Amino acid sequence: MAHANVISRMGTKGFGWCFSFLLAALVTWAFHDPANAALNYYWFGTITAIGMFAFDLLPNFVVAVLLLMYYIIMGVCAPEVAFVGWTTPIPWLSMCGMLIGVLMDKTRLSRRIALFVVSRVGTTPIRLYSAFLGAGFLLNAIIPDIITVDILFMTIAGGMCEALRLDPNSRASTTLILAAFFGATISAACFLPNNTGIIGLLMVKDMGVPFTWGGFLVEQLPYQLCHALLAFAILHVFGGKALGEIISRCRASAEADLLELGKIRRVEKKTLILALCALVAFVSEPLHGIPGYFAFCGTVLLGFTPIFGLMDVDDLKEIQFPILFFIAGCMAIGIVAGSLGIPAWLSAKIVPYLQQIESLAGICFFSYWVGIIANLVLTPVAAATALSVPLAEIATNLGIGIKPVLYSFLYGVDQFFLPYELAPALIMFATGYVRVRYLLPLMTLRMILAGFALLFVSSVVWPLIGLA
Repeated sequence: MAHANVISRMGTKGFGWCFSFLLAALVTWAFHDPANAALNYYWFGTITAIGMFAFDLLPNFVVAVLLLMYYIIMGVCAPEVAFVGWTTPIPWLSMCGMLIGVLMDKTRLSRRIALFVVSRVGTTPIRLYSAFLGAGFLLNAIIPDIITVDILFMTIAGGMCEALRLDPNSRASTTLILAAFFGATISAACFLPNNTGIIGLLMVKDMGVPFTWGGFLVEQLPYQLCHALLAFAILHVFGGKALGEIISRCRASAEADLLELGKIRRVEKKTLILALCALVAFVSEPLHGIPGYFAFCGTVLLGFTPIFGLMDVDDLKEIQFPILFFIAGCMAIGIVAGSLGIPAWLSAKIVPYLQQIESLAGICFFSYWVGIIANLVLTPVAAATALSVPLAEIATNLGIGIKPVLYSFLYGVDQFFLPYELAPALIMFATGYVRVRYLLPLMTLRMILAGFALLFVSSVVWPLIGLA
């Protein structure tokens, strides 16, 4: 049996390698430019790397670094262009976000917060959904790392399923896990810098698009609240009845875990103070004039100093440094594309079609589905870096605001059919309590209904708050 599994994996890998190279060759042929060898090399190397990401042929970290080497060796761009991602705030924000997550996990503060909200509020399925969403808003505001928050929520929800001895194939287990997943990820989309939103905004900042932590939250809330309402409604229809039959046991399990944690300790209080100070440093950029992301990183790193005395060298070992290289590599896809003029070319191709759409809502709906399609073939980071500028240029050419078009695109990037498209979804699927046969129809329905929610927000709410 083990031998058969090895052969099966080898066959899958072999198909993945062949498909990746063939697709790269096909795309390169389709967009071949005899006068621009660098552009031809870009298409081949980038599409090959995307295929390697999709089929998990090599560790993502390895693929990302190899892609950077490829760009330089093949003359696609200069080293200072390939590695410019490291000069942006994104990798450093991610690293410090991970540090806060490591610290809150080490001190068990994040677990205490989530368990407190779930045990006190979740007396019915609907109130349990609200508890997960409320805990998500609270934790995502102070932990700028969606992966950390998602892992925490999946640990809690998975622990509940295990304690209640739920069948991994049951609707109740799927509903409980997805409720925690929606609570963690939908709320995260309202905050900077825990999502790909900040990548898109930083890409278009030079085009005169200002953003602040508070402003971003206000602009995201209308859509994300509608999104949450639809997502939990779908989930409730699917498994609310099954979850209702075990809800009292869910709450008891959370209360027991909370009781086991004991009284809040001094180290937890110091951790909360550090997290809140970092958040305040980020939010108060207009007051102190220091770029918010640098102020945030500097405050987090104070955790190593005697001022807080919370972190040591062992905490650095918990940081997933390969993810930082992966992020920088994915950002290079879009940055190098910009240096080759691809965004302007893509904008010129799409604008004639969009000019036939007369409403802002229609253009936003189009951008939403561009994000969905991009997420099928790109990583979210790569999609945000590669397509944010072209979409911003399209919005400018059409005489409409950049933010509505960009936000709509990012909402599409956050949707998925299968877990491979999104890192938080992979973490959710790894709990073992969600089956693809349930996930595929639920996520597809959510994707469609979320598009209609976007139509409502873009045609009614955004014009009211001046975002159109």
